[in-house]
Amino acid sequence: MLTIMKRSIEMKKASNWLTKHYHHILSGGSVLDLACGRGRHSAFLEKKGFQVTAVDIDTKAIEAAGLKATAVIQADLENGVWPFNSDQFDGIVVVNYLYRAHFPKLINALKPGGVLIFDTYMVGNEQFGRPANPKFLLKSSELDDAFSDFEVVAFDEGYVECPVPAMRQSIVARKRF
Repeated sequence: MLTIMKRSIEMKKASNWLTKHYHHILSGGSVLDLACGRGRHSAFLEKKGFQVTAVDIDTKAIEAAGLKATAVIQADLENGVWPFNSDQFDGIVVVNYLYRAHFPKLINALKPGGVLIFDTYMVGNEQFGRPANPKFLLKSSELDDAFSDFEVVAFDEGYVECPVPAMRQSIVARKRF
């Protein structure tokens, strides 16, 4: 009983950006949760009926979460081989992760009409803590520029207070047919 309580306490709530915009992804569609961490977004999407593929360098935490419908893939996304050569998804979710070399791969991994939900830190976050390295901070409008061929459904950048004070940039963008 104590273990179950501890696990539920450790599972954080899904990103506000994701919970506000997940409905743009085809209902019941396939979703890639890139750099899934402990799987909070995979769990949220699974409960909403999506077919989730979760990928991270360390999959112990997500495997321990016991998600039923989620496919879990262990991969070193920055130094290894991209694990989704011809796979395409109805949605891709990226939260609190930035590796710019993946931008073209994300475009290719989305089906026409597929939706990208990206939510991470941007320049200015140094004043609030980590990440502070410019390598891990988006420049102003960088997501909007990187996915300029997409239809932008929603875009936001700047200071957020919740869940913690930070500078963030977020986009919901649909790949054109």
